[in-house]
Amino acid sequence: MFKKKSLFIESLFMQRYILKTLIIRDFKSRYLSSYIGLPWAFIHPAVYVFVIWFAFTFGLRTGNTPSGAPFAPWLLVAMIPWLFISQTMVVSCMALPEYAYLIKKTKFNVSFIPIIKILSGMVVHAIMILMILIMLVLNFNIYPNIYWFQIFYYLFATFILLAGISWFVAAVNVFIKDMAHIVNIITTILFWATPIIWPFSKLHGNYRYIALLNPFFYITEGYRYTFIEKVWFFEFAEMNFYFWSVTLFVFIIGWLTFRRLKPDFGDVL
Repeated sequence: MFKKKSLFIESLFMQRYILKTLIIRDFKSRYLSSYIGLPWAFIHPAVYVFVIWFAFTFGLRTGNTPSGAPFAPWLLVAMIPWLFISQTMVVSCMALPEYAYLIKKTKFNVSFIPIIKILSGMVVHAIMILMILIMLVLNFNIYPNIYWFQIFYYLFATFILLAGISWFVAAVNVFIKDMAHIVNIITTILFWATPIIWPFSKLHGNYRYIALLNPFFYITEGYRYTFIEKVWFFEFAEMNFYFWSVTLFVFIIGWLTFRRLKPDFGDVL
């Protein structure tokens, strides 16, 4: 296992320039085929943030959350990571067919293809985070503080979780073409099952532990701890244990599934 990990890191270093080029290409391909082009990368996040802010500030007035935070920013900072996670899960399904030419004709490490989708999506995610931070300062008088630095920890945690999921869905989709539809259904269910638009405090007893087993809850709640509630991630040992146990399990299963199915990708694609 350690030998495989070492080879993966070595391959990542050797092909870092190719990987960088493909990430930029993937990011641009999402927008440059349209009439407006690359500005969509900024317009779409800006419109989404504005609509959510307007709806829950002037339309759907919901007061404050149990922690005392205004509902609009409390919801926004959790929606941002969820959008990144759900969209990446969906686009990862078609990652291998989209880059089939790399599988058939080059010695490019195929394991990097789902990673390309994660990192290109992270560019848009970073733009949305920046817009949220500006809105927090200008509209809610929430100013930068030392807790904001832990966003890098949550980005790393999200990357590890998405790597396992992306490897799994990308590999399985080559053989089961309905995977994208299945993932869409799962993300819809998880959106309502995860405490995103409703507070975790509503859960009692064993239901609280069920939520802790949902790794997406750890991420969305972590963004709230970072930008709204001023709480360090290491203050919740139980949450950390559940998240990393589930995430490392998903990461290993995703990697093993991808490695097991990889020899047949070229024939099927």
